[in-house]
Amino acid sequence: MALKKRKILKVIGIVAAFMATIVIVGMIFAMRGLSEMQELAINDVDLTEVPDGVYTGEFNRYRWSNTVKVTIENHKIVDIQTTNEQALHEELARRIIEQQTLKVDAVSGATVSSNAFLKAVENALSD
Repeated sequence: MALKKRKILKVIGIVAAFMATIVIVGMIFAMRGLSEMQELAINDVDLTEVPDGVYTGEFNRYRWSNTVKVTIENHKIVDIQTTNEQALHEELARRIIEQQTLKVDAVSGATVSSNAFLKAVENALSD
């Protein structure tokens, strides 16, 4: 009977170690690049230098990926579409269009995701 208990405890220990490893690897993956992304510089774009048209921009780094289409009319941003619609993106697009600048506040609690979206818009207008 004691042998059976030891085998069960050994299996439980192995499973627990495996689960802990998965959690640790997941945390490392989730945290990778976080500080770099929090400090990502978003440069404003001089809209007087951007001709009318639709511009596509991308930003892909670590686990953050965005593709946007920015429409410029009369040197103003009139629309921003994204391939992965999220409330965050809609809010940021609204702020950019309203203020006509990329120097908008990040969405509270989503600084890194906000920076990734803003960088995609910057890339669209500066490439």
